[in-house]
This record gives sequence, C-alpha cells and structure tokens, in this order.
Amino acid sequence: MHLTFHRTIFWVHLISGLIAGIVIMSMSVTGLLIAYETQLMEWVNRDLRVTPPAANAVHLDVETLLAKVRETKPGFNPSGITWKGDPEAPMTLSLGREGAFFINPYTGEVLGEGNHTWHDFFHAATDWHRFLSGTGLSRDVGKMLTGAGTLVFGILLVSGIYLWWPKHWRWSNLRAVTLFNRKLKGRARDWNWHNVIGFWSAFPMLFIILTGLIMSYSWANNLLYRATGNEPPPPRTRTMGTFGGAPQGGMAQSGSRPEGGPRGEGGERRSEGGTRGEGGERRSEGAPRREGERPAGAPGMGMRGERPAGPPPSLTGLAPLLAQARAQVADWTSMSLRMPLKPGDPFPLMVDRGGRGQVHLRTMFNLDVAQQKVIESPDNLSNQNLGRRLRMYSRYLHTGELFGFWGQTVAALCTLAGAMLVWTGFALAWRRFFKRKNKTSAA
Repeated sequence: MHLTFHRTIFWVHLISGLIAGIVIMSMSVTGLLIAYETQLMEWVNRDLRVTPPAANAVHLDVETLLAKVRETKPGFNPSGITWKGDPEAPMTLSLGREGAFFINPYTGEVLGEGNHTWHDFFHAATDWHRFLSGTGLSRDVGKMLTGAGTLVFGILLVSGIYLWWPKHWRWSNLRAVTLFNRKLKGRARDWNWHNVIGFWSAFPMLFIILTGLIMSYSWANNLLYRATGNEPPPPRTRTMGTFGGAPQGGMAQSGSRPEGGPRGEGGERRSEGGTRGEGGERRSEGAPRREGERPAGAPGMGMRGERPAGPPPSLTGLAPLLAQARAQVADWTSMSLRMPLKPGDPFPLMVDRGGRGQVHLRTMFNLDVAQQKVIESPDNLSNQNLGRRLRMYSRYLHTGELFGFWGQTVAALCTLAGAMLVWTGFALAWRRFFKRKNKTSAA
C-alpha cells in the first residue's frame, strides 16, 4: 500500500512538473530579473542625485518649489510629490499616467525623467511575470496561466517534501538530499541538485507560493480574511485620492515597478493581485490602492494615478503641516503627498521609516490646511483588522521586502531555486523517458 501511494505521489509530482514547468520557469526567471529593481533604478539614475548647497541646507517649501518648477514648465500640476530623507536624493513630482519628473529640492531645477531604457525593461519583465506578456496571449489568459502555475507549484512543493522525506533518518541518507556532491555526474547529479535545492528553498518558497495565490485568486484572498475571523471586503469600484501604502523606491522612475506590482491595461500599476483588488474585484482606471499598497502617481508607489480634475489645489499653508508631520516621525526615510480630489479636502500624506514594503514602519496622515491640523489617518496599519493587516503584509512577503534587503535577497534566491528545480526536474524526466527508450532500442 505504501509503495502504491508513494508511486502515485511520484507520478503526480512528475506530470504536474512537466505540465506547468515552463510557466514556473518563466515566473522564476522574471522574478529574479525584477528582484532588485529599486536598487538598480537608483544606480542607473545616480546622475540625478543632487549636492546640498550647505551642510544643513533645507528643502524649498512646497509652494515655493512648485512655483520654481512652473517657471520652466508653465501649468505644471502634479498629482503627487515625494521627498526622500537622503539629503542627496532628488524629489519627484508625479503627473499621473503622464509620468514624473525629478526635481532638485534645494533649487527647484527640473532634472529630467530618469532612465527610460531600464524603466521599459522592468516594465516588460513585470508584465511577463504576471501576464506572460510578449507571448501573444491576452492578459486574461496569461494571468490565468500564471495563477494556475502558482497553484501547481504549491502541489509540487507539498509532493516534493513527501518524496524527499528519508525512510531512515541516518546521516548518510540526509547528506545525500541536503548537501551538494560535486563528484556526481549525469542523472545522479541532477537528482542530488533537485533534492538539495528543494530542501533549502522549501520553507521560504512556501510563503512565496501562498502569497502568490492570495494575489492571484479571490478565493484565496477571501480565505485569508475568513481564517482570521473577518469578512472579506466586498467587490467595489473605488475612486482615487487616498493612499494605503508608503512611497519608496529611491529614484525608481515613475511607472517602473518598484514594488513588483503588475501594470494594468492602460499602463498603470495594478494591485498586488494583478488586475484585481483585495477581494478579487476589478479596479477602475486610476483607482487608489488599499491599505498596504502604494499610492498612485508617485515613484515607488505602484501604479500611476489620475490627476484630480479641475483647478489645482492651493498649497498655501501646507508647509507648516509638512514640518509638523516630519517632527512627529523624526526618523522618516520618505514622504509622499497626494493632491486631494476636491478643493478643501485634506492632503493625504504617507511617511515611511523603513525600506520599501515594510508596511509596519508606515504612518499615514491627513493634512487639513483649513484647520491647520495634522490628523492621523484611519488607514494606518494599527487601525486595520487582522485579515487586512495580513493582506497588507502578503504583498511584500511575496517579494521578501517586508524584511528589508535580506528578505529581498532570500526571495531572489528562491526564484533562482525555482528555475533550477524546473531545469533539474526536466533533466531527470528526459533521462527517464528518452534515455531509457534509447537503451531499449539499442538492446
């Protein structure tokens, strides 16, 4: 009975891998390519860094700075403004889907739009990762295939652990499936690599797969909420104007995928779940992100948001409120301001104290210019139920960014491991089916 069950699991593992292997390989390779997008975009845009005019120089206030920009670009009405805590980093003025400009925060000089070549590369890699774009498939079909590939990858992980499990827990048995043996060649080498890579990557890979399922399927997303005793958010179309995530990404160009989220049909970045939001609902064009996602329209903030219609809001009286917010979060690393939808509405502000994706280090405010008050936003992480908090974490657990650079590195290594598992799995299958056939024919 045991042998029959073991053989059944083996064939499920083998056939599933052969069917979904190409899609898993595609997601693994593209996941590796985009793993360090933020760092790479900061490096390729390094010529946009600025030199402070003095040791303790301060940025121009927001009203003066925008007036300086309009001297060069009349009628310039940004949808979002991002500051960095690094004194040499430029600030960014976003223009919705039209892009963004990097600005010298000390002089108001327009520095440019950043490196378009690398931006387009990461855009293409992200779309391939999420939708298999470039293959001729529609986005819906591509998303269906990558979601199914993630699901099959989970089946492969569970069945692989069962097949890996030693019958006898002796060191000689464990060494064969936990340590690389450089003396092996051919099938024995592929078997050794497949087992060793699978063993060391299994635990973090499990979280990458689970969070990928949450982002791909509404049923998985809803299950996360219900498992924590909370009702999933109902499908709805949202309007923009509030944030739910913190801006990060250094000098990542607007429209680049600093957090890994895919683009929507119009080129804007979608939510973590691809074309659908938390509850699996379809997003409207320019819709805002939920808590834990990046706000629209600023670099490092996910998707490009629409600019509010009508005349631009007055920035008079905003500078002292920004100063109050900075004082409340003295160790801030990035701040992102969004323009309100309607004149008189508060300005949503998001302040980050950590790296990209560290949602637990974010504080959100509403800046009420009329009352000259800095009000804590109800969208802060601490105000959310457990299901919502876990949903916020899941996006950045998928990329490892929740744990900073080293978490990001673990996730990148897992994408490399995924590619190697497919490669060695295909090699083992080739030898099983074709090498055996050749030997039989020769006999």
